[in-house]
Amino acid sequence: MIDLHTGKITINFYVFWKNYCNLFLKNDLIILYNSMDRLTARNLTRAKRQTQICKVFEIKIDRSHLSKQVQQSLNNLFIETKWFYNYCLSHNKINDANCMITNVPVKVKDEFENRDFAILQTQHRQAIKDRIFNSLKMLSTKKKQGHKVGKLKFKSQVNSIPLRELGGKGHTGTYRIDFEKQRITLAGIKFKWLKVKGLNQIPKESEIANAVLIKKGQDFYLNITAYQDKEIKIVPNASIGIDFGCESQLTFSNGIKINFQVPESDRLKRLSHKLSKNKNSENSKKKNQLKLKRQKEYLHLTDKRKDIKNKIVNAITKSYKYVSFQDESIHAWAMSGKGKSIQYSGIGGIISDLKNKSHTPLQVDKFFPSTQLCPQCGNKYKLSQSERTYNCPKCGYTNDRDVKSAICIETEGLKQIPLDGRDYKAQESPTSGFFDTLTAVNGIKVIKLDSVNVESRSNAVRHRPNYWKII
Repeated sequence: MIDLHTGKITINFYVFWKNYCNLFLKNDLIILYNSMDRLTARNLTRAKRQTQICKVFEIKIDRSHLSKQVQQSLNNLFIETKWFYNYCLSHNKINDANCMITNVPVKVKDEFENRDFAILQTQHRQAIKDRIFNSLKMLSTKKKQGHKVGKLKFKSQVNSIPLRELGGKGHTGTYRIDFEKQRITLAGIKFKWLKVKGLNQIPKESEIANAVLIKKGQDFYLNITAYQDKEIKIVPNASIGIDFGCESQLTFSNGIKINFQVPESDRLKRLSHKLSKNKNSENSKKKNQLKLKRQKEYLHLTDKRKDIKNKIVNAITKSYKYVSFQDESIHAWAMSGKGKSIQYSGIGGIISDLKNKSHTPLQVDKFFPSTQLCPQCGNKYKLSQSERTYNCPKCGYTNDRDVKSAICIETEGLKQIPLDGRDYKAQESPTSGFFDTLTAVNGIKVIKLDSVNVESRSNAVRHRPNYWKII
């Protein structure tokens, strides 16, 4: 672009790159990056990433289609990764570790033995070395900020392997993907193609950046990081306040309550009991089988909690533009004897997702007295833990304790938005559709209180009381 007043020429790297590719490089874009220096290519990539969003897709390797030889090769890949990781940490300087080495010393009891790499490739070793170097940089940054940091320790087990280079025409890379036949191949695995599940969730127009091979129990997964163009999401211009608790996990300012917990299953308790009885047993094979079964059950319960969490967060972020919630001290709750309730519900994960995925997250300070404050007159009245209904002694306001707290949180959160910038006509929130979406989620109990003082909520949200300072 040329400024007519100053005569200066400014270049939009992304627009230039896109137009150049459309004109000259319709089939293969790699030629452009090979013909320029690394700094220019990096600037083009950074400019392009600003117009994209990053997503991680989890792909599962179908174990039913794996032979025993392939499963053994995958397990050996993680074992050799552990060898090289510990070999890098044995050096005073990580850069002294040689990625071209073919064997490394491995500690077996009190002696060291040299073990050869049969599957782990040089590209894998370089990626592992870079990961360790980045971890050290993060620890150094934390230390400069005043945090107490330790040092990287040797590992007895490694469950993730970075895969940086996607193979294509002309080069193999560390992994390749066949979208048509739903399969992948990994460098070092002699039996090439592996059947996978979940490739159809990756859009065709997305750009794959890198991947990570993960081992969970006896299963293997491939987490693929991809970039795609940003989509303009239309979210209703409505607000909602959320109060978190241990009895009712989520309470909304519109009178909807959500109760859900995923406790330990009977199968998990039985496996833990059997494992404790075989703690001193000499039969290590049976003990390892019990450990794998228990780990698989733990992963099943964790996935169940994540599924519920993702569906609840998705329902909130799609129905409300302004989401107000309090910065709860989860650690303090756990120290007060509510640790299992928090663990079974996953409230911390919901708060973290609302911060990152909401259109406009409005975070209220954790010391804000939402339980004591009256939303109508501003009087503070402290309730005991057993009182579930709030009755203001000054103005006579009555409402459910948790719903009243959610209304106060919503009002306090909306102070962060200028008063002129709110569309009060759109404040009629989509309660019915939101309620129907939540009731369709399996594993949660949804309650809608009929005695909610909706008028007081509307007045509190639309008109700021005089006793609250305007930010």
